[in-house]
Amino acid sequence: MIIPNIKSDNSKISTKEYKTDRRKYWVYSAYNDVENKNGLLKHVHLVLERIGYEKSSNTTPWSLLWSHDYPFRVLYPNLHRLKPNQMVNHFPGTGFITNKVDLATSNSKYIPKAFKLPANKNEFLKYASMNKNALFLEKHNQHRGVFLKNVSEIDLSSGESFVQEYVQKPFLVDGHKFDIGVYVVLTSVNPLRVYYYKGDVLFRYCPAKYYPFDPKVLDKYVVGDDYLPTWEVPSLTHPYSALGFTMKEAFDTYVRSKGKDPAIMWAEVEKAISEVFLNKEHHIIEALKNYPSGDNFFEMMRFDLVVDEDLKVYLLEANMSPNLSSAHYPPNQRVFEREKKERKKEQSQAENMVSAQKNIAVWSDECSTKCRDRCEISPVCGLCRPCLGAKLRKSLLKAHKEFLHKGDFKRLFPPEMIQKQLATEQLTGLNKMNQQQYLWYQGKCNIDITWCK
Repeated sequence: MIIPNIKSDNSKISTKEYKTDRRKYWVYSAYNDVENKNGLLKHVHLVLERIGYEKSSNTTPWSLLWSHDYPFRVLYPNLHRLKPNQMVNHFPGTGFITNKVDLATSNSKYIPKAFKLPANKNEFLKYASMNKNALFLEKHNQHRGVFLKNVSEIDLSSGESFVQEYVQKPFLVDGHKFDIGVYVVLTSVNPLRVYYYKGDVLFRYCPAKYYPFDPKVLDKYVVGDDYLPTWEVPSLTHPYSALGFTMKEAFDTYVRSKGKDPAIMWAEVEKAISEVFLNKEHHIIEALKNYPSGDNFFEMMRFDLVVDEDLKVYLLEANMSPNLSSAHYPPNQRVFEREKKERKKEQSQAENMVSAQKNIAVWSDECSTKCRDRCEISPVCGLCRPCLGAKLRKSLLKAHKEFLHKGDFKRLFPPEMIQKQLATEQLTGLNKMNQQQYLWYQGKCNIDITWCK
């Protein structure tokens, strides 16, 4: 798991300060018992203490707040004057991603068509009349209730629900429908940096077989708390339990046995999640204007997706505080802690690594020639030391540290690059900071191929 390096870039922290201030954390929730170390946040407590944090409270100097809820309304007095060494596990403005309605009604080829009711009643009825074979799920704006209904059965005047087109003909494993949970970490906006955990993904299978289909039997098409885990799906039991493969590897093996290529599907998963962050980043940038710095925040989310019989990817929702409890299915502890155990080792190895100007210098030929006295002649010139702005420089130093510490995470955005080949089309639509950061990663990729991914 990516845990931010708390120490500010140029600060000098004494041994005493390091032990007493930098390593204290507290947890918060208005609705759940998160203080219990064997409860909902068991694995959060366990991992934080393994890597040197001490549980504390808001009444003492602290360096990390782990909030199960969105904290920026109730805790605003505590958060609008954060010190440089204090971190919070949510970004202001990410509700535009994790709110079910806001995400579902986004315009994306990866998100099934959705309509707010009653605001978009007319648009919904027009779409339904043009798509006679479409089925729709009625979803509550806040809660988990999901029901498959005919258009005539939907309460069009309700202000508490929305409707979303149902993905028919899902890909099945041994007859079971499933969803895919991808764990994602947002570390920066403006410029945007997003990573996902590639060590494994969470697969949850419906307990009842999909066919013969009956919309009244939710266990056929809705993943609930009592889902069927990977190790109980017949075709996946041997590769997962006996051979020790991950959930993802077990699934990929099954897909290949059916003559399909899962790599294409996973590439689309990456694009779908990246698109969400790119489309919603401006909301986060705007929300951050109420805080001294965006460097005080990071966020872990879980994106839930489904695929149809052709492995076409559909993104359904993003969970602000994904369930990290393994109480219901103890073997899931492997997913929740595997990356954290590796992170502990990497933390001790990289703790004293310092990122400096030499670590972020790129495009040496250009900076030595055409950019030497003219910062504006080319976008690349903005990355040369005399031209590099303080904000971007600080962010690139942080990006370098993230590269050293990323463990089993893969960079999702900026996307994968090819050494010595600048894909200029990737810059289209990006704001200036994201364009400059993309060029920086390309420069690092040109020097060292390990930076390309």
